[in-house]
Amino acid sequence: MAVDPAFLPLGVPVWLDTKAPDGTPLQRLMVAQDVGSAIKGPIRGDLFWGTGPRPLNLPGRMKSNGRYYVLLPKAAGPIAP
Repeated sequence: MAVDPAFLPLGVPVWLDTKAPDGTPLQRLMVAQDVGSAIKGPIRGDLFWGTGPRPLNLPGRMKSNGRYYVLLPKAAGPIAP
């Protein structure tokens, strides 16, 4: 997933919850691993759909609203003696 690195560090796992261009649910674990010149701000993201004829038609039709959740490790508490 391409993100704005000013708001989301590269390499973090992200749970994506949106809809594909055909309206089917699109829920999957992704990794913030790319940046894009049009991806500006904390609520923007872009998906790489793959190569070949079918994936080339999907990105232009992907205009769905959705949510993503950044998955971070739980902070370690104090260690009991």
